[in-house]
Amino acid sequence: MKKRFFAFAIAVAMIFALTACGGSQTESSEPAESETATEETAAEETDYSQIITDTAKQTVTVYAQVNGKYFTENSRHGVVFKDGSNGEKCIFRGLCSEKDFYGQMIAAGFEPGDNLPVPCEDDAIIEGQPLSVTVTWEGQDEPVPFEKCIKTGDGKEYIGDWRFGGNIKKAYAANTGCILCIESCPVGIVSNAAYGYGVIENTKKQQFFGNDEVVPEDGTIVQITFAPRAE
Repeated sequence: MKKRFFAFAIAVAMIFALTACGGSQTESSEPAESETATEETAAEETDYSQIITDTAKQTVTVYAQVNGKYFTENSRHGVVFKDGSNGEKCIFRGLCSEKDFYGQMIAAGFEPGDNLPVPCEDDAIIEGQPLSVTVTWEGQDEPVPFEKCIKTGDGKEYIGDWRFGGNIKKAYAANTGCILCIESCPVGIVSNAAYGYGVIENTKKQQFFGNDEVVPEDGTIVQITFAPRAE
């Protein structure tokens, strides 16, 4: 009888031991799966503050976000760094600093104009290397010229004559965040020589809006690419 009882006790002890080991393996595997999933999710996230520079092709690409407010409200600001003082006054919120953008334009070999002073005379025209500026977003693989993203209040075609104005010292002093201005500008890194400085204030009638027939919906992330333009 004692031998049978002893054998039974050993068998019960072994069952408990195996059950405990099995539970331990299951618990340890769950955190491993969770950690792997977290790492994969983090790897898929995009750093929208980055600037993509291709020195061989001489292109600089930045990320920005559509600001739907300016589908219906007038603005002279095309792309402005979100943390600049004009960060909410633009058609596209830039997700990188205007100072970093300037640095990458110089690194890519673009030549700034640096011709407009502050204060600036009315109707003054920006100088600098001519640029092609295009916009793409998910589902829109064919680049859209930036000027097609703008419409005018009088219904006339908006003209784009983009120039690398430079203006880095004034950009630091003003801290507006202006990356691309819709008219000639003494502070914006890039601006438009087709329109003189102060065109909105001076005419009291010229208006510029985001073109909601071209630009995607509010909040959409886009890529804006700056490249040399052949004269």
